[in-house]
Amino acid sequence: MMKVWVMQGSYEGELFSSVHLTQKGCALACISDIIEFLGVDDDETALSVMNDCNPYAETDGDQTEAIEWDQEKLKEMTSEQLWKIFAEWCEMSWDRMADRSYNLDCNTVEIQA
Repeated sequence: MMKVWVMQGSYEGELFSSVHLTQKGCALACISDIIEFLGVDDDETALSVMNDCNPYAETDGDQTEAIEWDQEKLKEMTSEQLWKIFAEWCEMSWDRMADRSYNLDCNTVEIQA
């Protein structure tokens, strides 16, 4: 038996998935997918998305530090750190995800040859 990690999602009714040999690879793919969905490609757009999507903006004020988005920096992190970042992006953008019927998740699967 071999454990693999499967990223699966849907966007506007279209299903997609990818299979990863490592948990870290799957976490990186999940983060990459959500930041692409949100249009994040630099600190400025990350902060803009965060401030536009933040449901607590009225009480917390504007965000001043972006959630990590840079793939080169993310590659240096552990799986645990990456899942926390993925969760932050998901929490920050859940309303935008629901508006566009976007869903993303990861599951482990055991395969046998």
